[in-house]
Amino acid sequence: MLYYSFLLLLPWVLCEVANYGTVPKGLNPTLYSSDDLVIQLDDNTFNDTIFCYNNTCTSYLVEFYSDWCGHCRSFAPLYKELAKDVRGWQDVVKIAAINCADSANQITCQSNNVQFFPFIKYFPRNSSDAFSGSKLRPYQSLAEMRDQLTKVVMDDYSVNRFEDWPRFDYLGDFVTWTDLWEGTPETAQYTAIIFESHQASLTGAQLLLDLHKKRDRLLLRRCLKNHPLADALRLTDFPSIAIFKRADKKPILVVELRRLLLAELETFLNAEADSARQPALFHSRKNKSNTCAENPEKCRVLYYVSEVDMLKAMRYALFRESSRNGGQLVGSNLTALHAFVSLLADHFPVSTTYGNYVSSLGTVLDRSTRAVKVFNRLRDFIESRGLNSSISTDDWQKEFVAAEEAAGSPFAVNSDWDHCRGSSSQYRGYTCGLWVTFHALTVSAYKQAEDHLDEFKPLEPLQAIRAWVGSFFGCLHCREHFLKMTSNTYQMESKAS
Repeated sequence: MLYYSFLLLLPWVLCEVANYGTVPKGLNPTLYSSDDLVIQLDDNTFNDTIFCYNNTCTSYLVEFYSDWCGHCRSFAPLYKELAKDVRGWQDVVKIAAINCADSANQITCQSNNVQFFPFIKYFPRNSSDAFSGSKLRPYQSLAEMRDQLTKVVMDDYSVNRFEDWPRFDYLGDFVTWTDLWEGTPETAQYTAIIFESHQASLTGAQLLLDLHKKRDRLLLRRCLKNHPLADALRLTDFPSIAIFKRADKKPILVVELRRLLLAELETFLNAEADSARQPALFHSRKNKSNTCAENPEKCRVLYYVSEVDMLKAMRYALFRESSRNGGQLVGSNLTALHAFVSLLADHFPVSTTYGNYVSSLGTVLDRSTRAVKVFNRLRDFIESRGLNSSISTDDWQKEFVAAEEAAGSPFAVNSDWDHCRGSSSQYRGYTCGLWVTFHALTVSAYKQAEDHLDEFKPLEPLQAIRAWVGSFFGCLHCREHFLKMTSNTYQMESKAS
C-alpha cells in the first residue's frame, strides 16, 4: 500500500513549474532576468508550466527567441514593457519566454515547430500539447502587441466560457436592476460599465482585464452605445464609463475617456514645464586619438578573420540552425543545404593568407582542414540520399556528429569567440561569425579562381549563401532584410558578372 501511494505521488514530486523569478537551466545568456515580469522557461519546466489543467491554470503568451538574434534583442525591451503593461492580467494570461539558442531547450523548440525568431505563440488555458498553441506576430509596438493578445484571450473565452475570467460579452437587456448583479460576490459593492461605440473596440475588454484582480470589489461589464442604458444616461461620447454602487440606480460617476486622457496630458505638460526650468548640464569630452591610424601594425591582427569564429559559427549553422524545427529536410531546403555544404567543402579557407599571397606565405590551418573533411562527408551524405528525397533532421544531426568525430572534432566548440566576442556574452558571437564566414567564402572562391577567372562563376557562392539564409537563418527580420537587399534593392544577379 505504501509503495502504491509513493507511485501516485511521484508525478507531483517530479513536476517542475516555472514562475516569476525562476532562473532557467542552460549555458547561454538570456534576454530576460529574474526581475522582469517574464516567466523564463526551459526544457524541464515548459510542459509542466504551459500544459496545465486545474482551476489555477492560466493561458500563456510565449516568445521563442535566440540570444544571438539581433531582432530578438531589439524586441526584448518591448516584450518586457508588454509584460509590465498587462501585469494586471496575470490571473488570465501570463507572459513567458524560452531561449532556443541554448541546446538545453532544443526538444521544446523543435516540438513547437519554431521556424524563426522571435517566434510568438499563444497557448489557451488548459492546453495539452504544442499543437494547442497558435502563432502570433511579433509586432513592433506595444499597442499592437496588447491588442493582438486581447483578441486571442477573448477568443479563448468565447470558446471555453471560463467562469473565473472577465465576462467579455456585451451587456444585454435586463428586466430588473438586481439582474445586473447576478452571479457577483456580495463583497462587490460597485459595478463599472464601459460604453463603447462599436464591437471592434478593445478598450472595454482591456479595462476588464486590467481590473480583474479587483473582481471581489468591482463588477465590470461592457456595453454598446445603442443600449437603452446609454440613452438613459444621455451619453454622447464614447468610450465612456459609468460607476454604480450596489442598490443605487443612479451612477456615482460618469466620465468620458477623453476627459481622463485630458487630465493625464495636463499632468504631463505641467511636469514638463517644471523640468524645463531646471538648468541644463553639459559635460566635456576629450577626443581620443586614432590608435590604428597612428600605429597600423598594432591593429593589423584586427583585419584578419578568426578561424575559431568561423568554425564555431559553421557548427551552429549546420548542426542547430539547419535542423531547428525538426521534421524533414526536403525540396528547396535540402537543395539549399547541399549548395551550402558544397560551398564550404570547396572554398572554406584552410590556410592563412596575407594580402594577395596565398599558400606560399600561409600557414596550414589544421582545424579548418579537418572541418573541410566534415563538409565533404555531409555533401556526400546528401548526394547518396538524392536531392529529390528527404532527410530527417535526426538523421542529419547523427551524420554530422559521426563526421565530426571521424575528423577529430575540429569545430572549437569549447573555445570562446575571438574577434566576434562581444562586450557581453549576448552580443555578436554567432551572427558575427556567420557573416565573417560568408565574406571569407566569397573571397576564397575568387582567390582560388585567380588563375582562370574566365571560368569563374561569381554568382554560385552568392546564390548558395542566399539560399541557406532564406531557408535556415533563424533571425526573421535579418533574413527578410538580407533577401530583400540581395533580390530587390541590390539585385545580386545584375551586380555579379
